[in-house]
Amino acid sequence: KQARIPILFHTGDVGGEMTTGRGHRVSPAVAAGPLEDDNVLGEILVRLSPEPSSLPRALVCKPWGRVAASADFRRSWRDRHGRPPVLGVFEKRMTTLLFTPGLQAPDRIPMERFSLQVCTEAAWNTWCVLGCRQGRVLIMNWTLREFLIYNPFSGERDRVSFPPDLSLPQDFFDDAYNANGALLWDDEQRPLKLVLVACTGHSRVAARVYSSETGTWGDSISIPEPCRLTSVPVTVVGNRLYCWLKRPGNSILEFNLDNQTLALITRPPRANLKSRNCRIIPGEDGAVGLALFMYPAIELWNRNINSHGVATWVLRKTVILDSIFDLAPSSTGQWRSLVLGYAEDANALLISVYKEMCIRVFTVQLESMQCKRIHGHFLNDLYYPFASFYAAGNLLILTLKESPGSFLFIHGFSDTFIVL
Repeated sequence: KQARIPILFHTGDVGGEMTTGRGHRVSPAVAAGPLEDDNVLGEILVRLSPEPSSLPRALVCKPWGRVAASADFRRSWRDRHGRPPVLGVFEKRMTTLLFTPGLQAPDRIPMERFSLQVCTEAAWNTWCVLGCRQGRVLIMNWTLREFLIYNPFSGERDRVSFPPDLSLPQDFFDDAYNANGALLWDDEQRPLKLVLVACTGHSRVAARVYSSETGTWGDSISIPEPCRLTSVPVTVVGNRLYCWLKRPGNSILEFNLDNQTLALITRPPRANLKSRNCRIIPGEDGAVGLALFMYPAIELWNRNINSHGVATWVLRKTVILDSIFDLAPSSTGQWRSLVLGYAEDANALLISVYKEMCIRVFTVQLESMQCKRIHGHFLNDLYYPFASFYAAGNLLILTLKESPGSFLFIHGFSDTFIVL
């Protein structure tokens, strides 16, 4: 049972009396006590609504902003509110990493706030997006032989060069599907890790891990079986990383980060499994899973391993979504569907339901099956949904030199300024 924390209300001008929610009068000296305790204040703030705009509106003074910006508070916020919201969707649009907002006002993030000019017009075909995870976007530039790690909130851009001894085939630079990768970073206090999975010639695939702690790449880990990668972003499940493969056609590539091994695992025994209608997801009990969407049904599969080490794919849930989408039947044709992306942090699919010239795009949270429509021009078949809690960790507090003691809150998700 959670402790009840009294909320105090002003009854008059500044310096006047305060009352509790039950109307009991409290002197200012007594009333100020709990709110000057960072632990108590943190317990109050963490109980705010999880909507992105709720926390910045509550930060009415400098000490409160400092509490909300602390690492302890951010962890408490994530622990209490669970999955972060999908803030919007990234895509590659020629030279630009383009952001399409996914929320409505006052939580809506302007397109120009997160979009990024990546290169010049002459170099538009030298880069690709590998995915979004833990508040960052990972971009690969195979001509410059480097990764770009982009923080949309701060605009910060970090670069990591390819391994200097990485030998690439001659046709590597002609095909963006020759490599994939993932950014692993679950806490600001821990070193960042970057995983590169690449074709090194003759359809052979090798993986390497970069650590920001040492600033170096680890040894190359390869697999003897010929493989062909795809552009589908990888999925991280616990200490394992999974890549959807084009060849072999019935396999998934598994990279075990603990024992540094690569292996092929088979897909579920289900017809019509394609990258256009499914995504690898975390399953139950720490296992890898698969989400398949063929309108109007979503199937959730789990790869169970018994006590003898034998793996079996099991269909654990089927959900019919036609009533949730509220798509009216029509005599002009049937609705079709695509899976456009997957937000690993939110455990949400980005899906498209379409017919003729009508296209509707939704996010579907796979635990609650809650659907939210995203408005925009979605004409491609691969997008990168971006999910994050962004209010507390991206609030900047600046001291104004012209007026000592005053301060300025800059909401990291908008152009709103509040001067106190």
